[in-house]
Amino acid sequence: MFRARRYRGLLAFAAIFVLAVIHFTSSRADTSTVSLDIPPPHVDQPDPVSPILPAADKQKEPAGSSPPPSQEVLPDSPVSQQSTDSNVSDSDSKPDASSPDQPAGESSPDTPERPQPSNESHKLKGGHLLFPGAHGQDALKVEPAPNPRPHWRKVPENFPIAPEDMIKLPAGRSKTLPKLQAKFRDETSTERMKRIDRLSTIRSAFEHAWSGYKASAMGHDELKPLRGGFRDTFNGWGATLVDTLDTLWIMDLKEEFSIAVDQVKKIDFTTTKSDQIPIFEVAIRYMGGLLGAYDISGHKYDILLEKATELGEILIGAFDTPNRMPILYYNWAPDYAAQQHHADGKAVLAELGSLSVELTRLAQLTKDSKYYDAIARITNELEQYQSKTSMPGLWPLHVDASGCRKNNNPPHPANRRVDVPTPVQKPDAGPTDAESYKNLFEDHQKRGLPDNAEPATYNNPVKESNPQPNNPVKESSHRANGKAMPPVTECTEGLTSPTSAIDKYGLGGQADSTYEYLPKEYMLLGGLNDQYRTMYESAMKAAREHIIYQPMIKDVRNIRFTATVGVPKPGLAGKVSHSYEATHLACFTGGMVGIGAKLFGIEGDMDLAAKLTDGCVWAYESTKTGIMPEHFLVVPCDNDGPCVWNETAYWRTLDPYAEKREHAALAAAGQKQEIARDSQDLTPGSEASASASASASATSVAGSHKHHGKRSPERGNWHVIASPTSKPKAKSADTDITDRDTKKLGLVSHEEFVSARIENERLFPGAVSIPRREYLLRPEAIESVFVMYRLTGNNYWREKGWKMFEAVAKYTRTELAHSTINDVTSEGPRAQDHMQSFWLAETLKYFYLLFSDPSVVNLDEYVLNSEAHPLKRPEY
Repeated sequence: MFRARRYRGLLAFAAIFVLAVIHFTSSRADTSTVSLDIPPPHVDQPDPVSPILPAADKQKEPAGSSPPPSQEVLPDSPVSQQSTDSNVSDSDSKPDASSPDQPAGESSPDTPERPQPSNESHKLKGGHLLFPGAHGQDALKVEPAPNPRPHWRKVPENFPIAPEDMIKLPAGRSKTLPKLQAKFRDETSTERMKRIDRLSTIRSAFEHAWSGYKASAMGHDELKPLRGGFRDTFNGWGATLVDTLDTLWIMDLKEEFSIAVDQVKKIDFTTTKSDQIPIFEVAIRYMGGLLGAYDISGHKYDILLEKATELGEILIGAFDTPNRMPILYYNWAPDYAAQQHHADGKAVLAELGSLSVELTRLAQLTKDSKYYDAIARITNELEQYQSKTSMPGLWPLHVDASGCRKNNNPPHPANRRVDVPTPVQKPDAGPTDAESYKNLFEDHQKRGLPDNAEPATYNNPVKESNPQPNNPVKESSHRANGKAMPPVTECTEGLTSPTSAIDKYGLGGQADSTYEYLPKEYMLLGGLNDQYRTMYESAMKAAREHIIYQPMIKDVRNIRFTATVGVPKPGLAGKVSHSYEATHLACFTGGMVGIGAKLFGIEGDMDLAAKLTDGCVWAYESTKTGIMPEHFLVVPCDNDGPCVWNETAYWRTLDPYAEKREHAALAAAGQKQEIARDSQDLTPGSEASASASASASATSVAGSHKHHGKRSPERGNWHVIASPTSKPKAKSADTDITDRDTKKLGLVSHEEFVSARIENERLFPGAVSIPRREYLLRPEAIESVFVMYRLTGNNYWREKGWKMFEAVAKYTRTELAHSTINDVTSEGPRAQDHMQSFWLAETLKYFYLLFSDPSVVNLDEYVLNSEAHPLKRPEY
């Protein structure tokens, strides 16, 4: 008893301690899910509420929310040390917000953080979670959970196609088509050694760029060739990796090919950091790259076809619209994809019409006609629309594919009678004097992007045809002619012109591969669908009449370029306008026209193909770097006569406003003299009166002078220049006064102004303006040079191609790889931190194939898609 009383206090303390431990353990049990290794939520479930956050305070993230699609990472950033597995990098990589060379339209904020808990009992401090009773000490360290991205899954179609309505692949034995490749003579030992040496040099350039990509950007879309690191501009799946696969095989770099295939196995096409999939870019780069590598490697790597099929299953969902036209920027998140949508109200022609080759090849390899059905419906609509446009035979650069508007354009005269067609009215050839070029000298910064901008650079497409994610589908917000669009389910019409005052036509950017794919799809189908032949022939007939023109150049060379033509809508005022331009993107036309000439037996087009190709070769040879600018403008020749260099006409084009500026200057001089006369007490016959009379006399003959005005960047005013055709008159009181006025106004001669402009703008003879001076590592010019060599066997094209390679390699090489340059007209162009995937996929591949044995990627065995991926043609 004594002992019990003696230890009573100790026992009480022990009991209290046990109760405290039990209470504390119960409290900790409530947070047992917090750990150092938080498992990610199930991909098909909404983001779960974190157990440490009250449910009421958790903000639900909408399906499809993500950081911006373009991600930039430098080599010294933490994410660059992570695994190159694209799945890891997609969720963890953060863009480089401090990048000084951030391109326009490329956003790079940090990944949005999760909302903080509102419960004051849980404080976040220095990345640690403080629990009640922790006395301000750090408790368990919690790693922030990655922002989960939804994963694609197949959802039921809203507008399914009945099996009996499915358009099947053409059946039967392929036709025996004309041979494309020339019969090459045997080369001498000297010629072979020279060719092999050049081939080795080109491969070394490729290996240099590929090594830079492997070291600094493997598994990502693009390498940053100056500072290292990467950009993810095409969904972060590894565009350069997939785009380069068949180039590795063609260059006999089989070990590197195997390494690349192992990386491809890690790609998860079912999720991406971008909200949208650019259907065109994904088809030509990813699907084309996978199928090209599968075909060129002899079908030995099944994973390539499996990945292409996985991607095809995702892309086919974009065609689930009432009229089966695809959504070109497809929101793939299941919650959004399951809703009803219609296609784009202003679709870029090239993006809509350039899916046929890739999806057809996938259909052939998988024996699944749903892929062919998808593109066959686009082809049918293009065929129906081709004769109804404001320039029959050609399609405008933008089309309304929504199906929500009928084609209300009145029928063109050429379509009124089938038996006796009325010739199409030829667009106005355009003024041949300086007036036709006044719009070429506007401030280019005010114009925005030119019409030949590549679709590949569209980082932020306008989502004008899609409702917001997670919102119920309502009537479309599109408006046509001031009227609301019908509900989505009623959008079943075909293609028509978008709601704009003018339709623009051309063969370059925004249109290019739609025309290019017509003969290529014909070959891929073994000639079993004449639809593509007739469409191509109609398009080329219109292009020869309205688009292709001869520029006036100083060299004795017969070359051709393609213009962009603006045609007002029927019933609207306005004239047909021409932009006589030369763009790098349009340089593919030479090769296309050459293939069409041989394939379809079009007389005269082989000669036209040579002139188109040589036009781009001339442009390469005309600059200080030996590289063609992205976009420049020239003077067209009169189609009705010989094209001879006319220095006077060329200078007049460079100085088109001379007369107007002289009138304005002399008027200003006369006004000053009038004010001076009024301020004095003049008498009849005085010297001042004679001066005023002389000024009026000079104004009356000003029409014989040619002047141009150019705004001075220093003073912001106009300098007016006299023409060399102005002959001095005998000295008199009149001319003496006029000369003094001229000196006071700072007038300079026509020759001085034009000479200064040529020097300051670095214009080569024939160019009147160079809106875009950069070189973006583009392949189109060497593509046509390669095709023309294979079609003709003429060594002229090899020699020209080698000079092009030497210039490009010299000015674009960096320590890591190769980069774009800002100004090809400068002797010291500045490198820019960009290397798109087509540098390895196309440009260097075409240089290499130009000097390869003609049996390598034989054009009678393969069709090269728009990204130069070789797809196997069917056997005859």
